Amino acid sequence: MRKLISVVAVATSFVIGTAFAQVPAKPDVNPSTNDAVNLASTPTDTAAKTAVNSDAGALNECYSTLGDQPRTALQSCLERKTREVTSQMNIAYKKLEAQTKEVDSSATAKALASLLASQKAFEKFRDAQCQWEGDSAMGGSGAGDFVSACKVDLMRFRTQQLSD
Repeated sequence: MRKLISVVAVATSFVIGTAFAQVPAKPDVNPSTNDAVNLASTPTDTAAKTAVNSDAGALNECYSTLGDQPRTALQSCLERKTREVTSQMNIAYKKLEAQTKEVDSSATAKALASLLASQKAFEKFRDAQCQWEGDSAMGGSGAGDFVSACKVDLMRFRTQQLSD
């Protein structure tokens, strides 16, 4: 349970950072003040923005890949990334499951049950978190893209977690 709570806390922090990284910002504009010019920008702020943007997330990756293509091409890019990361996460899960089965212990069955419960809890969290991100677009045309990108980003996090 402690690990699950830790996963949720880390994933939420990750998603919040990813959500901010996915919003294209206007130069010297503070998004929290409804496009008011941010005159108090410091080198520290700039470094923090650079650090957040270095992990661009699936949405920015697709925007970068598509270049000047129509926005409608974004959905196919996100769908491709979803298929790729789903496959990678499933492979990591199966590998961890197999490694756990190899352990000759009376606790192996319990560990396998916990692994399955953890994966189901992750999937439920992923779906709820990403739905919230989509709903936060307040009906905007990019809501579905936010949901898809969120799922890709969280599944990448989970894949890394299963692989460690």
